[in-house]
Amino acid sequence: MMTSFQRETLLSAILALVVLFSTSCELVQTPPPQPQLSATDQPPKATALSELPPTWTPEPTPSPIPPSPTPIPTQDPENYQIGLVLTPMVEPFPQSGVNRSGWKTLEGRTASIEIPPEYEILDFAGTFMEIMSGLMEAFVEGFTEIAVELGEEMGVTPEAELETPDLSEMPDFDFLIAMEESTTSAIILVSVDITPETTTEDLINEALSDQENDFLPLSRISYSDWPFSMERVILDVEDPELGPGKQVIYVILGDGIGWNLVFGAPTALFEESLPLFESAVHSFHVK
Repeated sequence: MMTSFQRETLLSAILALVVLFSTSCELVQTPPPQPQLSATDQPPKATALSELPPTWTPEPTPSPIPPSPTPIPTQDPENYQIGLVLTPMVEPFPQSGVNRSGWKTLEGRTASIEIPPEYEILDFAGTFMEIMSGLMEAFVEGFTEIAVELGEEMGVTPEAELETPDLSEMPDFDFLIAMEESTTSAIILVSVDITPETTTEDLINEALSDQENDFLPLSRISYSDWPFSMERVILDVEDPELGPGKQVIYVILGDGIGWNLVFGAPTALFEESLPLFESAVHSFHVK
């Protein structure tokens, strides 16, 4: 049986627990329930980044500006100037790794080169000389006959007959073309008149001014170890009949005469044909 002291102590402890429990309940309360959205309520809208105040707008990183391409200068097609487009790179002429045994000679009056055997040769200079010779002979014969007839009518005997000019006294020149029919590749040897002031750039300008097709110069090289002054240009060429192709033109300055060596091939075949063209240049021989 509890004493009065024990009862009072027990009651005091129970009372203290009740007070502690009530205080704890006031400190830790269950959060109020969240309001429920009805069917007509709209969910909260997030603010777009573009609608934030200026202080919230991130500063964009500037994009790099690509360099402007160098414009191609306007050219006079009848007086083309390669110096406005390309400056020559100075290089040694590449060594030939092609075996030219079995090749044939593209024989001119001023120079010659060796070419692959499948190329068919056309000598326009020789044909021109033959035509000129025939025309001159026909002219002399016709003139002589007319003079004799007029002399007979007038009772005058011509003192002498007109002689046919000797075309062998004309200066030698070359214009030879060799064609490879299956690939439409071409090799051209042309001699050109020069003066003591003529440069390889002059010959390039002259050759490009004579171009009938649209072209774009791709590269220009001046060779440092050749017996003659020589430059090379490579062109993209658009032929209306043959389609896209490439040409490599070598211009050579000799003693009182110059030459253009032109090699052309379809674009798809040019890279494999270039070593053959370079080997043909190695065989260049002056008469």
